[in-house]
Amino acid sequence: MKQVLLSLFILFGSISMTFGQRMVSGKVVDAAGEALIGANVTAKGAAGTGTITDIDGMYSLRIPAGANTLVFSYTGYDTQEIAVGESNTVNVTLSEGKVLRRNRRYRVR
Repeated sequence: MKQVLLSLFILFGSISMTFGQRMVSGKVVDAAGEALIGANVTAKGAAGTGTITDIDGMYSLRIPAGANTLVFSYTGYDTQEIAVGESNTVNVTLSEGKVLRRNRRYRVR
């Protein structure tokens, strides 16, 4: 009897977690319209919820009901936060960040 109740509890718990989430997808490109391969896409405030873009710059991410903002980041580009509205498609264009320059004053010889 305990095993049956435990099984039902797990089943209903997983169903409620599934219905509380939604799938968001889109494309991440640079200013020239080129796909950014391996860009990070995370749901703000939802630890462990994230993905990276594929070879075409496409991503899909299942976000929890409480997550309203996606964070897009890529090495060498400015991080961008986008509020997720009613749409399940969020396309983003990332702009290049500041170039870090080496300080020539302190050379190691």
